[in-house]
Amino acid sequence: MTNSDLKSTLLSSFKSLDENDIEALLSISEYVSTPKKKILIESGTVNDSILFLLKGMIRGFFINEKGDEKNIFLRPENTITGAPESLFNHEPTKFSFEAMPRSKYLIFHKKDLDEIMKTHPNLMNLWIGALQENILTLIGRVESLIDLNPEKRYEELLSQTPSFFQTAYNKHIANYLGMTSVSLSRIIKRKSTRKN
Repeated sequence: MTNSDLKSTLLSSFKSLDENDIEALLSISEYVSTPKKKILIESGTVNDSILFLLKGMIRGFFINEKGDEKNIFLRPENTITGAPESLFNHEPTKFSFEAMPRSKYLIFHKKDLDEIMKTHPNLMNLWIGALQENILTLIGRVESLIDLNPEKRYEELLSQTPSFFQTAYNKHIANYLGMTSVSLSRIIKRKSTRKN
């Protein structure tokens, strides 16, 4: 992707940013295109990288005491993510971040973002908005897991983020929804049968 393509993408994704803001962001960023299943951030490391996903999907997961992977989040295109323990407490992250399909993203360091936000308030607002979006997404996920049955969780995710079902493997979606792959397949089949 050329620099002008990146500028166009960022300007269309973030209406609140002007060209000077985009230039500042690109000056601290590296554009990365990565194959599917590539680990972007490794659990157990201190990583102050912030990822802005342009294309693809990123999943965050940990491995529990039984050795099972547990998906804590799925991040779609045009979202910002990073390892919170590392970004805010300078501690090793518990999570691994993986590109699910082939993905394209910008990567930059929090300390560099902190520096340019001093002279680019629109970038500060973008960062605050990204934090708010992450918090609201996680609160919604907790509420869903506590209050909804598996079928309702599936319906909610399908209505809120249909792109997950075109991008992610069903086993990762099932894990994210707190069910087995078999249960998700049954729900999908049941829903398909009802439509016909």
